[in-house]
Amino acid sequence: MTTIIGKVSEIDLKIKALQEKKKHLEERNLHDLAKVIKKLNADSLPIDILIGSLLETIEVFQQKKDSTKNWQTKGKDFLEADKKNNTRRNLTLPFRKSQQNKQSIIEAHEKDL
Repeated sequence: MTTIIGKVSEIDLKIKALQEKKKHLEERNLHDLAKVIKKLNADSLPIDILIGSLLETIEVFQQKKDSTKNWQTKGKDFLEADKKNNTRRNLTLPFRKSQQNKQSIIEAHEKDL
């Protein structure tokens, strides 16, 4: 009986640790997104326009339209140029790491096109 209770407690601790890790990653991603918005000067846009454009972007992406390839190219060009500029100043955005994790989603989307 004691071993079962011990195992349950151990599993509960692992679940709690994973929930904390998830929370930390979500906060970091949100912070990274805010950095990108600031860097693009998108924070100067009226909030309703920014939200509307994001909603439309999501709709277009989900519909797998060809325009997403153009957006992806522009995004990659921006990140590469930014990477070169930041490398010279020894600066990096952690957002790029989360972008690498999202690459598999984008690749799957491209296969469906």
